[in-house]
Amino acid sequence: MSVVLPSLDEQNAREHAVYRQVEEHIFETEIKPRITPELIDEHRRRPIGKHSDDLERVLTYLRKHHLEMTGKYILVCTKPHQEWRIGVIRDDVPPELLDEVFHDRYEAEHAVFLRRLRDAGLLTE
Repeated sequence: MSVVLPSLDEQNAREHAVYRQVEEHIFETEIKPRITPELIDEHRRRPIGKHSDDLERVLTYLRKHHLEMTGKYILVCTKPHQEWRIGVIRDDVPPELLDEVFHDRYEAEHAVFLRRLRDAGLLTE
């Protein structure tokens, strides 16, 4: 009896399916339940620096963006110490700058956080 091994494409498809299953489990059981008005307010008050364990876990999850760069949000300082804008990384081109301008870095950091929550379906406001 001969055993037919799966093709490389089939192996990759299986690996991706398992990865998505694990990611979905982490999202549903570890991330989603942590999103509360109190957690969002904690980030608003202190977007940079030490955070609670819950907020740190959420930030780590949202920032990894499934380890891809395309589509990630970044902050771009457009006037030193005066003006920040949110940029979106695209393939092999400079970041696309979004229209909104921030005059406080903390407000800009919090705006990125809120965008990541919305994109993940964790914020509906």
